[in-house]
Amino acid sequence: MFHQTLTLPGHPQCPRWHRMALGVSWAGNIVLLGAVVALGVWGNFKGLGNDGAKERTSYGYNCSTELKDFPFCFKQFLCEPPSSNSSEGSGCKLCPPNWLLHTDKCYWVSKEKAPWDKSRDDCSKRRARLLMIRDQDEMAFIQTTSKDANRIWLGLTITFPARKRIWVDGSLLNQTLFKVVAPAEGNSCGVIKADQIHFEACGAVSKWICEKDALLI
Repeated sequence: MFHQTLTLPGHPQCPRWHRMALGVSWAGNIVLLGAVVALGVWGNFKGLGNDGAKERTSYGYNCSTELKDFPFCFKQFLCEPPSSNSSEGSGCKLCPPNWLLHTDKCYWVSKEKAPWDKSRDDCSKRRARLLMIRDQDEMAFIQTTSKDANRIWLGLTITFPARKRIWVDGSLLNQTLFKVVAPAEGNSCGVIKADQIHFEACGAVSKWICEKDALLI
């Protein structure tokens, strides 16, 4: 059985070797483009300058020429050097842009007000969770961060008739750590007022804070 390739009048069929050569050419262009991008990124690290070059070399790393040293140089580019009395070693913790770092968590503070459920959903879209305060140190940090807000939503709810105070991760509130004001009747949501935890109608509007774990590198 014979197969005949259709060709239009005035348009001779392109030879197979020519089509193969064209495909190889396109593949080569893509590989070349990837190499240019990679060299550009590497050039940024080489362009860090000579400041601290002796220190890096003394640790056995060469950020100017050795590709195998890329992870170390990447950390040097992003992280501040640890202080002499730091116990955290050479690693560092990173947060997304416009997020605040405190200990091992990142915090994003809203500028608008919304009901509790919309605040929770906003944090979920940011791949985070509504604020959960675990100790007095974190409470003090939140107070400093949100001092211009009268109240801040917490990732905390109370349900009736069980009257259980539950964080958004399913754990129970430790009422010995904070001063908790008697909740309103019916289902309600937690807010911070001054250094106290209150419960209000979830349909009220307040600012909110999202939190997520910092990235350790």
